[in-house]
Amino acid sequence: MVKEGPVPGARERITLPADVVGRAGNLPPHCTRHGRPASRRKDFALQSTVRLRGNRLLSGNVLSQADRLAQHGSKVKVTDVKGWPLCPLCVRTRAVWMTLASALLFGGLLAFLGALVVGAFTEGASWLAAVAAIGFVLLPVSALPLSRGAMSRVIGARTSPDGQSVIVDKPSAAFVADLPQPPTG
Repeated sequence: MVKEGPVPGARERITLPADVVGRAGNLPPHCTRHGRPASRRKDFALQSTVRLRGNRLLSGNVLSQADRLAQHGSKVKVTDVKGWPLCPLCVRTRAVWMTLASALLFGGLLAFLGALVVGAFTEGASWLAAVAAIGFVLLPVSALPLSRGAMSRVIGARTSPDGQSVIVDKPSAAFVADLPQPPTG
């Protein structure tokens, strides 16, 4: 079996200017992760990672949390991406993770609320507490597949801290070869 994707000696990281990825048709016809021909192109927005000052443990009150949210909102940068190439494997991977996240979220919500409603109208149904607890646990667990299905995770890209470029980690050789101009990084 031939391993597709990053090849030995290939670049570990490339940087694409935001104005290039922000216009449809500027990106190669190959997937960044696997190098396969794109079967779909996707428009989305990438957010920069933000480092906040202060200690989360010491700022547990509402006003401190509001300050942290304001800090986050003022520091986060968003880069719009138009027409990013996705191969069938990337499309399928994203669909599987998002379907799993939806099933866990809505299944957990249904189990939790259903157990509460049924328990309100029946007596002696102690097993409903277990159903409600399982549903309650499934709600935050649904965040794990949701993060795995995020576009940035699927394509292996993120935006720079200043929002002026998109950084692609371990791009496929086919993607790099078809770029219109040499990338920096």
